[in-house]
Amino acid sequence: MKKSILLMSLAMMGLMVFTACSSSSDDKKQDVPQPTPSPSSEVTIQDAEYDAIINQYVDNVVLPTYNDLKAKNSALYQAVVAFGDAPSDANFKAICDAWLTAREPWESSEAFLFGPVADYGLDPNMDSWPLDQEAIVKLLESQQWNDMKWTGDYDEDDEAIAAAQNVRGFHTLEFLAFRDGQARTLNDKAADGEAANAVYNAGNATAWAQYMRNTAQLLVDDVTTLCDAWNNGYAEKFKSHNGGDFTSGLSCVEQLIDGCIDIAGEVGLAKIGDPYDLYVSGKTNEALYAVESWYSWHSRDDYTNNIYSIRNAYYGSRDGSINKNSLSSLVAKYDSSLDADVKKAIEDAAKAIQTIPQPFRNNINSKEAQAAMEACAELSDILENELKPFLINHTK
Repeated sequence: MKKSILLMSLAMMGLMVFTACSSSSDDKKQDVPQPTPSPSSEVTIQDAEYDAIINQYVDNVVLPTYNDLKAKNSALYQAVVAFGDAPSDANFKAICDAWLTAREPWESSEAFLFGPVADYGLDPNMDSWPLDQEAIVKLLESQQWNDMKWTGDYDEDDEAIAAAQNVRGFHTLEFLAFRDGQARTLNDKAADGEAANAVYNAGNATAWAQYMRNTAQLLVDDVTTLCDAWNNGYAEKFKSHNGGDFTSGLSCVEQLIDGCIDIAGEVGLAKIGDPYDLYVSGKTNEALYAVESWYSWHSRDDYTNNIYSIRNAYYGSRDGSINKNSLSSLVAKYDSSLDADVKKAIEDAAKAIQTIPQPFRNNINSKEAQAAMEACAELSDILENELKPFLINHTK
């Protein structure tokens, strides 16, 4: 009897132990974190979701930027005319102030250098760089102002067109109005006979004023062409995306992103990278001349505004706010982590550029310049290898 009871007790204890062990094992299995799908893995974006983004981008970023550019270039032209009518140090400074003001919307448009601005050669018309200082001085001496113009269809490989573009635009006017980061004066003194150090003087005063006026007028003409093209057809063509280069909402958004990728790469690799590469290879003079906007010492702000053009395109606004009908809002809806990464990359690139000691021309090989190049590369990488594939792979 006692033996049976003992056996039964042992059996029950074994069952309890088995049960306890089985329960513990099951609990352990349940405690193991199970893989969860990424927010992006189940996303299917409808192409129609892009329409509000495209409309916001065109109507509240692209068109206002170009219209602002037109108004500010008109003011720049008036400042140049006022100088011609009454040359003075104050009026030289007024030109420089107007140039800096007009420069901002142009640099803030470089994330959307597609469409008319590319088709009509308006980018190199207005913003060719580096400058051909010798050609500018020769034109100043010859006063053959028709050499600044070209006709016919735009061909980027046409040498005659390129020659005309190299003696006009923002940077030609910058060269004529600024010197060493300051407005020129009526009493400029030449450091040497190099074309890069040409100065305004009594002997060339009339030609100098006329050159500035012709350059400012061509800027007005080019910006008017650009605004008219967008306002009178191209904007609606882009928004409707029913033919030509744009056949879907996604194709328009891809163009938006491609423009951002292009300028992020250009700022890092060309605008900062080209001078840096020349400098570290020992070509210090060539490095200096490769720095965009070095006459005005405005390089850092130019490059920062290029990054802001990316921000504006992604945020759907021009003031740093994130519009509900923006690409940022769409990405945040489906993958908040990716959206946060893109926004951080934009902020980091702008901050890194502004951290470069002023002026950039005197700090080409600085550690801050290197950091800015890296930040721009990271921005370009996330746009091209994360943002764009995310949208392509998850659009129905």
